[in-house]
Amino acid sequence: MVKAPEKFMETYLSREKELSGKKERRPSREHAAVFSPEKTNRLKRNMQIIWGIYGTPEIKEILAKKERIHFLDLKNARACLNLYYVNRGVLAEYEVDMGDQRDLAGARIYKQSETLISRYFYTEKGAEELLKSTNEAYQAFVDALSANDIEENALWDAIAKQESIKLSPGY
Repeated sequence: MVKAPEKFMETYLSREKELSGKKERRPSREHAAVFSPEKTNRLKRNMQIIWGIYGTPEIKEILAKKERIHFLDLKNARACLNLYYVNRGVLAEYEVDMGDQRDLAGARIYKQSETLISRYFYTEKGAEELLKSTNEAYQAFVDALSANDIEENALWDAIAKQESIKLSPGY
């Protein structure tokens, strides 16, 4: 069972007034290759950590007072995701680069949306479903979580400081 570190709530509440919005620059363009069993296991392990933290009483207590808890930023060459804990689970807010449109004088087109992705966390085959997805935002999620190890303590620290962990494939 996942348990919050000591003094988590004190740290979280003390940082509440120090929030400021900061933008991160986009990483260089690259795409993850075929997934090995090691990367698939890393993806599943990271998803278990994220879902385990969501189920703790400390997160539920914060969500009783706040609508969202921003905890993770994921980026790849074509998509950018922000993950939040919400009362109904894990919410992904994303922006996908749809490319240039000639009929619009070469303007760059972006698709923005948000979706509840909790079903991928609590089902047995959730990670496999994500691996098969053609959604660019889900691919960015899979790329970043399969390329990086998320430490449970780092995630707790980021939430306590009201910050988010920033991940990209290859970092």
